[in-house]
Amino acid sequence: MKDFIEKTLHQKVEIIPYKEIKKFPLVLRTNYQFYRMKIMDQICILAKPEENFGMAALRRQQRQIEHLAGVYCVLYLNNMNYYSRDKMLEEGIPFVWENHQVYIPFLGLLLKQNEARVIKPCLKISFLTQKFLLIALYEEWDDLTVTVVAEQIKVSKMSVTRVFDEIESLGIPVLAKRGRSRRYIKIGSKKEIWGTIRPFLRTPLVREYYLERNLSNISIKSGMSGLAELSMLEDNSYPTYAITKYEIREKGIDQERQIPRDEIPGCVVQEIGYCIPFYNGNIIDPLSIYLLLKDVDDPRVETALEKMLEEYVW
Repeated sequence: MKDFIEKTLHQKVEIIPYKEIKKFPLVLRTNYQFYRMKIMDQICILAKPEENFGMAALRRQQRQIEHLAGVYCVLYLNNMNYYSRDKMLEEGIPFVWENHQVYIPFLGLLLKQNEARVIKPCLKISFLTQKFLLIALYEEWDDLTVTVVAEQIKVSKMSVTRVFDEIESLGIPVLAKRGRSRRYIKIGSKKEIWGTIRPFLRTPLVREYYLERNLSNISIKSGMSGLAELSMLEDNSYPTYAITKYEIREKGIDQERQIPRDEIPGCVVQEIGYCIPFYNGNIIDPLSIYLLLKDVDDPRVETALEKMLEEYVW
């Protein structure tokens, strides 16, 4: 194990048993051997499965290990087929294929202003990155550089560089490298892109305010109110609005009287991490509505969400 990695990478590697295995559920502790690996001053986990898992299980378990441990996870595989190898390369999943190949993308260097820098680990997508990915899907962008993306979403090039770093760190396969530059590429139809990025996305909700009265100074609908506008589903008896953190104090939301959640409010104000206005600018975008409501246990909501996406996105 150690000799093969050192010989392949021409780097000294420290590998010792991982001591904090109680972080992991029993199914992982039973099916994996865990090691702490230090290479190029980077600490990560080397996870060696006890049996041959399929690609879907390896993908899921590798992400789960990273999430629970808070550091990168490299899979150490004795047996592997070329299909799984190619999928892992495509998706950016770190692995060591014993006596064949070592692929550890987070040790890859990017050149910037003639200085090498290591992409930092990222275990949860930021709201700016999520906003970019959704806008790119809606607009069907393709072959965009950092400079063009910065112009399109009106942020600095440094912010877009961090977005691209995050996408690369998470292993979302939407970037292509041409020499030293990286570009966002369109990887299929809107539905295919959604299927690729969806596992990495999270709800845009930050917090909710259940207010005693309805407000007239907020116009963008969110949640159930947004879904009701884009489907045949009936809204709640009160409206739900979207607002960003910068507007909380500006519109006096933090000064409004709030009520317990088991009472019927005058309105609900959802603070969200980003806002992509849709439908004449008075509703948040359909995919963000989906991310807000996908876990609601109501078949009517589920059906309305699917019809909304079919009509307004795909």
